[in-house]
Amino acid sequence: MIHILKLAHLYIDKLNTVYRTIIYKEKYKFYNFDNYWNYTIKLSDDSWNSLEFVSVNKEDEVIGFFRASISRSADKISGLGIINFYDKNITFSKDLFQFLSELFIVHNFRKIEFNVVVGNPAELMYDKYIKKYNGRIIGIEKESTKLQDGKYCDVKYYEIFRDDYLKTKEKEAIKI
Repeated sequence: MIHILKLAHLYIDKLNTVYRTIIYKEKYKFYNFDNYWNYTIKLSDDSWNSLEFVSVNKEDEVIGFFRASISRSADKISGLGIINFYDKNITFSKDLFQFLSELFIVHNFRKIEFNVVVGNPAELMYDKYIKKYNGRIIGIEKESTKLQDGKYCDVKYYEIFRDDYLKTKEKEAIKI
């Protein structure tokens, strides 16, 4: 059975409770992308500008959050916000790939653009994902953001097109 992502609005209280437990923790500085924190995750009131979901475990606890910022005029995702509130978790990992897949397959966006602070442990996973689905690294901005620890960090930019993603998925299906 496929795990279903949950609409974040249905879990807003649980989401913000778990979110507040990670604020200022060193390992989450890369998610924040800045040198200050908002104390609540503010969700959109509709799906025009963003899609927002949570990953939940069997106990219905929020274990992750996914946001895709939308540029409707360009028919693309212009940014991603992804956070795993715990250490490595198979449910979260599956939900992450489901989320990215749904952006292309369910919502039919033609392109996803996103970025990562260089040095974020998730950077290696993003590099592998981009390579697997024939996306590309657009570039790296040097010392582009200042994190909570006061250090300036580089930011890496990615893009992946729906057509390239679907071609790879078709090849995977043929192999099965």
